[in-house]
Amino acid sequence: MKVLFQSPVALGSRGGVIRRAILGLALMMSLLWWPPHAGAHLMPAQQGALHVQGSSVLAMVALPVSALTQVDDDGDGRLSDREVQQHLDRIKQQVQTQFRLFNGDTPGRLDQLQILAEEDERVSSPPNRPAPLSPSAGAAHFLMLMKVSFDSPPEYLRLVADFFGSAPLERQLSLKASLGPDTEAVVLTPLQTTHRFFRSAWHVLADYTLLGVEHILLGWDHLTFLITVLVAASGLPYWWRVLTGFTLAHSITLTATLLGFLQVPATVVEPLIAASIVWMAVLNVLQHQAVIRQRLLMVFACGLLHGMGFASAISDLGLHGIYQWTSIVGFNVGIELGQMLFLLAFLAVTKGFDAWVLTQGWRQRTGGLALERWVSVLALAAGLYWLAERLWA
Repeated sequence: MKVLFQSPVALGSRGGVIRRAILGLALMMSLLWWPPHAGAHLMPAQQGALHVQGSSVLAMVALPVSALTQVDDDGDGRLSDREVQQHLDRIKQQVQTQFRLFNGDTPGRLDQLQILAEEDERVSSPPNRPAPLSPSAGAAHFLMLMKVSFDSPPEYLRLVADFFGSAPLERQLSLKASLGPDTEAVVLTPLQTTHRFFRSAWHVLADYTLLGVEHILLGWDHLTFLITVLVAASGLPYWWRVLTGFTLAHSITLTATLLGFLQVPATVVEPLIAASIVWMAVLNVLQHQAVIRQRLLMVFACGLLHGMGFASAISDLGLHGIYQWTSIVGFNVGIELGQMLFLLAFLAVTKGFDAWVLTQGWRQRTGGLALERWVSVLALAAGLYWLAERLWA
């Protein structure tokens, strides 16, 4: 491990720095202050740690080289010593611009910045055998060590990190922050580049409730499934029961998946969600009148499946480190609220459509084919498309 860049901003005595580093990131952080003795891979790729110590924040994060621009001269996706030495200023500037800490809206002062790269990652060869002719030199990730200070202990610590690589595994950044005995984990993605740490339980509940509302209203496959359920029968008692049963079912599998008790690959879950849309749509087209009890059981069974799909959405952001159950409850409440909003919109559209049909005589001209049948046919087509897309993706 080599220290490739260190900003000229003074930290104070080396001993004080080491003590703060040990408090913040234990032995792993202290190793950074003795590069000749440090081993490789101090931090797994796409992961990092933040530690709040008084009015300062220490950060150590393994960042992808592919997120840097105009530094990979040979285009091999790795950072060699020559490339680092030639582009130190550019690397520094990009890190400072794309990884920022705030106390509310007040940016922190950069006291220290170190960039450390792994030694050349060459393919190891057995003894008495020559090394490969074309080894891959350089590092695909580099380690960033930063110290940021504020005028007072940060009460509203906020991170803005837009540092993601081009590879699929480089499209998220997992971080763990610590403040005294409290820890909080977060997963940032290109769609979620900012996070405020150590919020109150009420703030967490509100944030995850909004996340649940957004997910259900923007999830076209889930909305299409709900349409096939809603058009199967009419009446507020039926709609209330199917939506509540759907919520109860997906809450069970969502919670079990997020807590690690249930693990089903997305490659299995997503095609099955599409298949559930096809199944319900076919039933609507073939059955003139749905059997309510059977339909409720079917919706509950499909809800168990959709819950695993919901879990993949919230897992991209992660549960709140301190308030895990608050995160789960808020997300489920948000999904229920989103479903109710969708139901209100559905009622408004169908009532308006029925009024238009009566004035135009359209239903008589189409042989009595109701809106419910047309909706089911369209949902069937969408479900078949998603099923084929997910099976052969």
